[in-house]
Amino acid sequence: MIQGKIIKFHRELQVLKQLDLGEGICSKTHISKIERGLTEVSEETIELLAKRLRIDMQSEMNTYVSLDSLLKEWHESIILKLNSKAESIKKQLESVALLQLPDFYCSYKLILTRYYLLIGEGKLALSLIKEMDSYQDFTSYNQNMFLHIKGKFCLDYEKEYNKAISHLKKIDITYYNNPEYYYDLAIAYHCMESHVLAYYYANKALQFFTAARSFTRMIEAEMMMLIQVEQADYFDPKDSGFPRLIEMAESLGLHDHKAKLLHNYAYQQFRFGNYEKAIEYYEQALKIRETTNSLYLVSLEGYLNASTKLGLKSDSDLMRLAKEGFSLANKLKDTMYKHYFQLHLYKLQYQQEQYYDYLERVAYPYFKEMGYGLASEHYEMKLLDYYMEKGKVNLANKYALSIVEKYQKNSELV
Repeated sequence: MIQGKIIKFHRELQVLKQLDLGEGICSKTHISKIERGLTEVSEETIELLAKRLRIDMQSEMNTYVSLDSLLKEWHESIILKLNSKAESIKKQLESVALLQLPDFYCSYKLILTRYYLLIGEGKLALSLIKEMDSYQDFTSYNQNMFLHIKGKFCLDYEKEYNKAISHLKKIDITYYNNPEYYYDLAIAYHCMESHVLAYYYANKALQFFTAARSFTRMIEAEMMMLIQVEQADYFDPKDSGFPRLIEMAESLGLHDHKAKLLHNYAYQQFRFGNYEKAIEYYEQALKIRETTNSLYLVSLEGYLNASTKLGLKSDSDLMRLAKEGFSLANKLKDTMYKHYFQLHLYKLQYQQEQYYDYLERVAYPYFKEMGYGLASEHYEMKLLDYYMEKGKVNLANKYALSIVEKYQKNSELV
């Protein structure tokens, strides 16, 4: 009985004993049965108990009934990245004491964690994840939502892509009607250089976002699919789908999405040797992004790379960019880009020995440990070439073996 749950909640909140609450109204035993929903009770008794607890029972009942829908609406706004709506519902919920009831508490904590992941509050999210790790009474839906949350945290904050995939692949869609997690799987597989699986899951996510009519998320999913398709060596950049998506993001006022699209389009141009175009699009992305965001570092490093390749900027200008990136990476505690910019600094100062020493001892082991497939493979090749040029075959073989193992195929051919 909902009324019984509400009475028990407010009694305990006010640190009242059952005997004290029932004094002059009914016995302690009757209060116990009311709270557990084990007895019929008159409206008059309910009103007397509510008056003693100084609550409006009808208002409390209405709040209780509406909470499930409000929590669901909050979760949906987070899934579709409707940040303003999500923040507004959060503020609305913060004044609702009944959220502490067991009926809602777990769901509230899970969705609050999703909210923190949405707005980039990783420390607050981690604190709640640690708290919920000890929970024993998850429903099937909440258990799957928790797997999704842990997968997202590994993906967004720890950069542990294998671990993220492990959590996300355990999700049972039968109990968790949120196919959004396919997009997170696509991101994880993309970071692991598994392009077919990244495309596959991005496409599944796109179907969900299209049905939900979320243009924001549709653009994200389409962009992920384009990245997988357009990075093939045989692809002609003139056929790119990026300009269409950039135009769409601009018309919808999605500035962050436009910056991401510009960055990825710049990287595509870079890969095909169109350094001037790459610089142009990196510059546009940098104008949109804030220096307090790690994504600014990503575009800055791309801009520095393209500028170095084009060779039109002076060494002092390139050094200034590298120092800016290194300083920002330190400030933002972004270890990956701290390593990238440190390597740029060694390279720009023609310190080859320091470059390869730092790469082998510090940067490469970090990329390897964190599962950064693209970076690991790139620097394995650089170290292999370096030691071959030096005539240090044993050291070269160490990296050659790592490369061979990646591409070795099991075969039953004679």
